[in-house]
Amino acid sequence: MATTEDALPGLPRVGLRPVEQADLALLSRWDEDSVIGALMGRRFARLSPAEWWEGVRRSRSCRVWMIEWEGRSVGEVELAQLNRRAGTAEVRICVGEKALWGRGIGTAAMSALLDEAFGPMGLESVYLRVFSTNRRAIALYEKLGFRPEGLLAPSRRRSDPAPVLLMSLTRGRWLARSRAGRGVG
Repeated sequence: MATTEDALPGLPRVGLRPVEQADLALLSRWDEDSVIGALMGRRFARLSPAEWWEGVRRSRSCRVWMIEWEGRSVGEVELAQLNRRAGTAEVRICVGEKALWGRGIGTAAMSALLDEAFGPMGLESVYLRVFSTNRRAIALYEKLGFRPEGLLAPSRRRSDPAPVLLMSLTRGRWLARSRAGRGVG
């Protein structure tokens, strides 16, 4: 899987590896964190971790990787709603170790995921949903080249009635941005 070895000068070196059943305890801990839950929603609100794992393991439309930094798992990234025929997917990220927020790990991990999505996987575009109040995440996505597409109505399940911002990134925009950022072209 992708790493950020030489691709992103100035950012931490991270790797992505497929999620394993042994990761469920860590994913559950992050899922139960109130701050992360307020920003991301709860993954295991409707399914148990074991049920979620079985679904991911069998799914052809969802791929999940753990973010590895300095020899430990610090978060996860996901391609959901993966449609190879259309060349699209929804991207998701969670740096679960809050003490590491603001260190560039999310940027590096998302870059590795986008390299995989637009490289070996051959996707044409990806999209994401983010609460409009999550300024840190929106700044990250804009830095990577995502553009706003519109606002979705607030979720009824949240106490914070913030609308959800829909953002997208095309393969062409990512490749042009990557070449420019790496001094190519």
